[in-house]
Amino acid sequence: MSTILFWSPVKGASGSSSLAASIAVTIGNLYRGRLLLTHLGRRHNGIESGFPIQEHRMDDPSLQLQEGGWDALARLALRGTLSRENIRNYTTPVLEQTLDVLEGTSSFGAAPPLLSSALVRAVMDTADQYYDLTLVDAGSGAGWGAVQHEACVRAKLAVLSLTQNMRELDAYFESVSPLSTYSELPLLIVLGKYDVHSQANVANIRRRYGYKGALHTVPYSTEFMDAWNRRDVIGHVQRDVRSGKEKDRKLFMPVGWAQSMRQISKAILETAESDLRLKALERGA
Repeated sequence: MSTILFWSPVKGASGSSSLAASIAVTIGNLYRGRLLLTHLGRRHNGIESGFPIQEHRMDDPSLQLQEGGWDALARLALRGTLSRENIRNYTTPVLEQTLDVLEGTSSFGAAPPLLSSALVRAVMDTADQYYDLTLVDAGSGAGWGAVQHEACVRAKLAVLSLTQNMRELDAYFESVSPLSTYSELPLLIVLGKYDVHSQANVANIRRRYGYKGALHTVPYSTEFMDAWNRRDVIGHVQRDVRSGKEKDRKLFMPVGWAQSMRQISKAILETAESDLRLKALERGA
């Protein structure tokens, strides 16, 4: 099973969805393989906010009626016709021959079709037969249920998004996290919108909570937030991460956004024991 789960106990502002989307595009640009990115919520929310998927469908009325996403796969699974040969037909390609997005449940109507643990199991197992890596945004906040559990038991690694807010850090480290139930599941913590000048830095967080596990940071980036608002995560990653323009940064200079994406992506693949290989890029690997 080659599934990476992204989740945050912090509702809303943790950056878990943007992290999942950015890491998926980074891996798609730097490594060779077939990737699937999905989430467990409504269509056009979460990870989808960083891609021009909705805008394209609004521009072309014929695409608004096109079947796709979890709703379509639910019907295939119910009929017993979901397979590795057809799963990609119901996704949206965002990086040609590399990264597909499986959209969420329908946003039409007051009560969209709810995901079930059986459906998540069927889709994840089928995706594992076609894709080299599946990245799942499992949401944020206290809403951990059977669907998140099903995705988690199929994961090789959980990426947990936190912030430098001490009240939120206290709440996480001093309580029982849903992820603590999965004792064999490797955990990688990422502090989003990281401020190197804050007293809640990596060293102090490790010291305060006695945490010795994997802990990464993603600095706040105005350029990335602008790109997210433009639905241009792909363009931003290709300009910053793939170009490797941070390679000339000075010694002891804080790690920038692009470098953090490269480091976290590498750590994820190594921890998940993925066999994806670094691409020979035009500007060098």
